[in-house]
Amino acid sequence: MAEGASRQSATVLERLDAHLPARLLGFGLIYAWGICLWDIPLPASAHANALQTDPAWFLSALLTPLACLVIALIGRQRELSSLPGVTVAAPLLCSIGSIALIGCGYTSGWVHGLCTLVAGVGTGLGPAFLVILWGCLFARISTSIVETMIPASFVATLLGALVVPELPPLPAGLIVTLLPIASGLLLALSRRSLDMGAIPPEDSADIKPLTVGPFTVLRMVVAVFVLYTLGCAAPAMSSVSLSATIDAYATVIGMLFAVALSVCIVLFSHRVNVAALYRWITVPFVVGLVIIPLSSETAAFIARVLLNTIFTGIEIISMLYFIRLSQRTALSTSFYVGLGAGAAYGGVFVGYGMMGALQELAADTASATFGCLVMLGLFSLTSLLVPRHDATLEGSAAPDAEAGPKEAGEGAPVATSYASEVDAVIEHRSAVAKSFGLSARETDIFLLLAQGRSRPYIRDSLYLSKNTVATHIRHIYEKLGIHSQQELIDLVER
Repeated sequence: MAEGASRQSATVLERLDAHLPARLLGFGLIYAWGICLWDIPLPASAHANALQTDPAWFLSALLTPLACLVIALIGRQRELSSLPGVTVAAPLLCSIGSIALIGCGYTSGWVHGLCTLVAGVGTGLGPAFLVILWGCLFARISTSIVETMIPASFVATLLGALVVPELPPLPAGLIVTLLPIASGLLLALSRRSLDMGAIPPEDSADIKPLTVGPFTVLRMVVAVFVLYTLGCAAPAMSSVSLSATIDAYATVIGMLFAVALSVCIVLFSHRVNVAALYRWITVPFVVGLVIIPLSSETAAFIARVLLNTIFTGIEIISMLYFIRLSQRTALSTSFYVGLGAGAAYGGVFVGYGMMGALQELAADTASATFGCLVMLGLFSLTSLLVPRHDATLEGSAAPDAEAGPKEAGEGAPVATSYASEVDAVIEHRSAVAKSFGLSARETDIFLLLAQGRSRPYIRDSLYLSKNTVATHIRHIYEKLGIHSQQELIDLVER
């Protein structure tokens, strides 16, 4: 009896892993590492405040977007993941840079200068490689899994931001150093699982290639850059200085809101698109800019929470956008994800670089208010850059699996005969659905499943949300007494 329960538990875990592979959470460890290293004061660093003013940060923040853009341009036709050794080198660069950065707080003279250089290079190049490598992997995985796991992976980021700063210096520094290694190991494990079929791959039959103009891509890249620049620079317009601890709490709460909102968008929208992202980003961004000039710690805290919400949210959705773009065009994932990551990291560099000048401007309340109005104007102009129609959701393949041959030279008798055969197949499948008591909507989904169609295809064809499709499929399987799509196909072919 115990053996049966154990076997049943193992089966449930296998099914759960097939739809929510926990190893993909390693993507969020990259951001957990970055937040613990730069945005939240790490006890092991011997710095009382966040490290954005450190020379190592300046070098790192400069190298990361440059590396992303170089990888994008070099890898237009060849994926970064195809290069030997890069999967090992990327996390090692991050970890070596982390050790050197911690060492900066305990050294002086030429040793301090060497640690600063190594820290800047390691923490600058490493994350650029890791983010793009994860993007290359996600582009090969089923869209329904990717749309769930990318937002879910930021839960790992959230946990890291909550736990690590509360630890003593030695374990905190050790964990931060090992986070990129863990991300790299999970990346390699996920790639191996995908190659072995343990993680469902993306069905290329459901993706219709399309041509996207370079101006459309450029507009999105510029929009991401401007949003990050404004988001990083805006807190400098506040005359209130928050302690590092309170600022850290604002980061964590903002991330929590962003993950929750992103998960809701993924589960309950028809498909994730840029226009939907921008609609929910607009309100927190505008409210954050409006309350920044207020001379209140509460207002400053709320503003930081809202801006951090935007950072995490746009990171999640822009990654999904550029991955889907690479799946439907001739250029590589390395190219599109590299451009998107380069725009984001470039905005961080420029935004923080402006903070010194903006802080001087914020000393005067009228000047701070004017500066926030200018930022609101720039944000409004950015809305004109965001594509109104998400190119990655257009031109979906029509349900042509049952369509007949359409070559010009074929005669009418052949087409008529084929059409009759198709009608007979559809009638048989409809009869099977009726015999099991399926509803009209369940029958529509049943017919597409019988054709071997994937869940993303069904969502696009019937204009349903991810959650709705999953619920209907679960009910269909329960009524038919089966557990997989292959069993359904076998049932209708008897």
